[in-house]
Amino acid sequence: MIPKPNRLGRAAAPLLLAAVLTGAATACDGPPTARPHPGAGHATAGAADMPLPARVPVTSVGASPTAWQLPMDAYQYTPAQSAELQAAVYSLANSCMRELGYSTDLPTRLRPGPDHNAFRYGPVTEAQAAQGYRWMLRKAAPDGAGALNPTGEEYGALLGTSRHGRNGRPVPTGGCFGSARGALADGGGRVDLPDVIRAIADDSYALSRRTAQVQAVFHAWSACMRQAGYHYPDPTAPARDKALVGTAPSGTGPVPAPGPREVAVARADVACKRQVGLLSVWYSVERTLQTEAAARHAAELAAVPAVIARTVRNATAVLNGGGHHG
Repeated sequence: MIPKPNRLGRAAAPLLLAAVLTGAATACDGPPTARPHPGAGHATAGAADMPLPARVPVTSVGASPTAWQLPMDAYQYTPAQSAELQAAVYSLANSCMRELGYSTDLPTRLRPGPDHNAFRYGPVTEAQAAQGYRWMLRKAAPDGAGALNPTGEEYGALLGTSRHGRNGRPVPTGGCFGSARGALADGGGRVDLPDVIRAIADDSYALSRRTAQVQAVFHAWSACMRQAGYHYPDPTAPARDKALVGTAPSGTGPVPAPGPREVAVARADVACKRQVGLLSVWYSVERTLQTEAAARHAAELAAVPAVIARTVRNATAVLNGGGHHG
């Protein structure tokens, strides 16, 4: 196990996860955030590449993420696959760190995060409403032995900011994480999927909110919420209301339970979404945006499913003790 002195502590966990799988994490697990700058050679989509559609037919969908998959879901790792890739990277990094003279014990069993799109449109079920708006703070968490709290010295070797390990051996380029990611890319795999996937997923979410159809159901939702005694301009506002949700830290640790008012707002939110048919309209518009963008970027997306399959096979081989195969 990692020695106790000089640990970076719990705050290091989210940074480690981000360093491992910046591209493998899905863009559809919740309201998108600003994506990283595109890597060299990565195609991107943008607002100019995704014109707002005219009125689109509305497909009625139930309040279940499995009922409203979006086109970009097919080009991303599933939550289970992302957890497997993270675990494989940690396993390879542990071996790399031992070669450098450390006893790092990152977890090699991880519980998957939520399903794709599970909270993309905020809470949509009573079960989600019972959690208020804190679902976005829950990430993939360790399951079993290992810890996400290396020492500062170990952290440098993991990320490649140190030049030599404890035993004097050179740290590989990109650190032990970089070395592990490279191993999973063997034979055509790729941990960090093309930026165009996240770009389309993020931009479709942002642009859908500007369409006349979505704006209309937002106004109807807001009016419904006012009748319940809550004043929010659109369904994204409650999760940003610090007076409601506070500033609970994100990461892999426990998430504070929501207060009674937060749960009450979330329950009203869910009821109003159902009353005005918000989910079906928002989903239908965003699906159209993604479908059209995917067609424009078909050449860049064509190879992605095979890349995902290869990377997952590499990860499975690592976790099964067989290493990776070329």
